[in-house]
Amino acid sequence: MNTSELQLNVIYTPGTVRYLTPFISTLLSWSDCRYRMVANGCSDDECDLLRSIAALDDRLELLIMPEKRMVPHGEALDFLHARTESDWFCFMDSDILAVGPFLDDFKADLQQAEVFSSCLPLWYNEKDITMPDFFRHMHGIHAYTESGLTIACDYFVIYNNKEFVRAREATDVGLAVCVWEDIAAEHQATLRKMGQDKADYDSGKVLTLLMADRGSRIRYRQGDNLKHIGGFTEVGAIEGALLFSRGSFDELANRFPRPIARWLIRLADIYYGVIVRKGIPLEDGPTQNDRREDYALASRIRRRTTTARYFYLLIIGLVDDKPLPKLPMLGDAIAEQRIATVSDDIAKLMKQVRSNPGPWQDK
Repeated sequence: MNTSELQLNVIYTPGTVRYLTPFISTLLSWSDCRYRMVANGCSDDECDLLRSIAALDDRLELLIMPEKRMVPHGEALDFLHARTESDWFCFMDSDILAVGPFLDDFKADLQQAEVFSSCLPLWYNEKDITMPDFFRHMHGIHAYTESGLTIACDYFVIYNNKEFVRAREATDVGLAVCVWEDIAAEHQATLRKMGQDKADYDSGKVLTLLMADRGSRIRYRQGDNLKHIGGFTEVGAIEGALLFSRGSFDELANRFPRPIARWLIRLADIYYGVIVRKGIPLEDGPTQNDRREDYALASRIRRRTTTARYFYLLIIGLVDDKPLPKLPMLGDAIAEQRIATVSDDIAKLMKQVRSNPGPWQDK
């Protein structure tokens, strides 16, 4: 693969452009790829900023989605694929920055795979990566199934376009989120045969499974040189965002020193996720989930939202001279250390942005 031929689609959503577009400079610095910055429902001012940034480098391109509304992520990806003519179809979340030559981490996998994925968010733990067989919901963070299938996470993905098109044409399945009832009967049968009949599937998961069944090689690898905040575009960019709390139990846990707080936070996940199931976006009425899945989901929602809102407050603090937040407590010392390290990386980046002329400066 000639990596200079890759064009990665980076989708920006309302309220994030000013704070996340400095990350594009790190991607340019540490790769020879091209990048298509995609405005999905962004304001006129945000589109103007994206135009100015695109003019900085001939490896940057801007595409403004035709609809004024923010299109759901999977639909936006289908739209972008229809406008891709290269040998590879690639996309990545906009809250990812590079700290080194990241494609070097993936060379062997890119030579072998028809679908390659990477970039789990900073808040992940090892239990998030593999989806237990009893889970009813296949989320983006799952890269493997308990039975040994690689299903690819959906944050940084590179498809062999020829194989992708072949699978799309054969299955009529795209990249949108799918619920079981909307999947064609023949594909339901395939998913059952694979042991992957679920209530719903995140963006691209059904197509990836069908590609695997058709013989495509699926690879996942977590590299050291790409850092993904995770959730910033959905829950981080909320005006006046505060550190996430589901209630008094969370608030109590955060008053204690870290070693005790981590233990209390895990107890809070049991309380909110298993006992009262508060704050989990389930359908009305009793859940059919195994309580272990609800516990895992409660933990992920808390870690994701807390991390995204922390980085939102950190970046606006660095950019707009506002108070900086304290490092969050996630109940996971390894994830907390990742966040501390990337906080320093972002602080250095934002200092460079503020000290040099460019489109991010106030006029």
